[in-house]
Amino acid sequence: MRNALVLGVNGQDGGYLAEALIRRQYAVIGVGRQTTSRYVPTGDAFRYVSLDLKDTETLAKLLQVVAPDVAFHVAAVHGAAGFSYEAVWREMMAVNVLALHVLLDYARERRAGMRVIYAGSSKIFPAPWSGTIDETTAYRPTCLYGIGKISSLELIAHYRRNHGIAASNLIMFNHESVRRDDSFFVPRIARALSAALTEAGTQVEVRTLDFWSDWSAADELMDIAIDICERAPDQDFILASGHTWHARAAIDAIFARYGHDYHRHIREVLPPLDPGPTFKVSVGRLAQAIGRRPHKSILEIVDSMCGVGQREPASAPPNPHK
Repeated sequence: MRNALVLGVNGQDGGYLAEALIRRQYAVIGVGRQTTSRYVPTGDAFRYVSLDLKDTETLAKLLQVVAPDVAFHVAAVHGAAGFSYEAVWREMMAVNVLALHVLLDYARERRAGMRVIYAGSSKIFPAPWSGTIDETTAYRPTCLYGIGKISSLELIAHYRRNHGIAASNLIMFNHESVRRDDSFFVPRIARALSAALTEAGTQVEVRTLDFWSDWSAADELMDIAIDICERAPDQDFILASGHTWHARAAIDAIFARYGHDYHRHIREVLPPLDPGPTFKVSVGRLAQAIGRRPHKSILEIVDSMCGVGQREPASAPPNPHK
């Protein structure tokens, strides 16, 4: 049985990743800063370790003890759109970058065959996004979080090029689930749909619906991350649906499927805005390398977040912005 280490197992991505690894017969060691595992019960296939990833010395000692075959770094100091990282930049760099360096250097010094998979971010690309975005798109950060993710990308490239480490940077666009914090956009939309379906009179507030986005399902992306680890661990990949939505059109479609008008349940703080240029994310490299790409739409994602996946919608309009 292969040993897998998951850093950030108590987060959205880490929980789904650990569950998918267990289904594939891995023995999983999950690391989180909380005292107990949040999503995955401990047992023969899963062991939990409480460890603050800012403590890189203890992380290095843990690696020597567990000697993982694969290590997934999906931990992050991360906030919703508009979050200011200046106040937490030391913690962010320790968790998002230095902990990755510990994994890579352990592989170099002690376990050259260990595979390292890192959860990167689309925040490395300059905003506003436009045109076609793929793995060759030039990166330029617009926030400290993006700077950290570029540092990690370059770390991986260095260890892959100079030390032959099988490591992959996953450039992930927005990915959602019921485990996502309510400060994020899609959970708020799911809450508004739940209110509509239960005929509650409450309204959910969002800043604006005038923007473009590519949304994927977190559980699906984490299962794909394992395919990358097993089949193409020495390449970088974009993880996205490849379908761009205007947020207003997406929300309209989500509510219309159940015969509801989103205006009754969602209140925008800002007046109508210019959403800027559209963009398209290419996942061609991913599909070619592992024969698979994400397929869940934002409609299905919000359904599952509301627990209405089995309910028959009034209609299912196609994405008009593919």
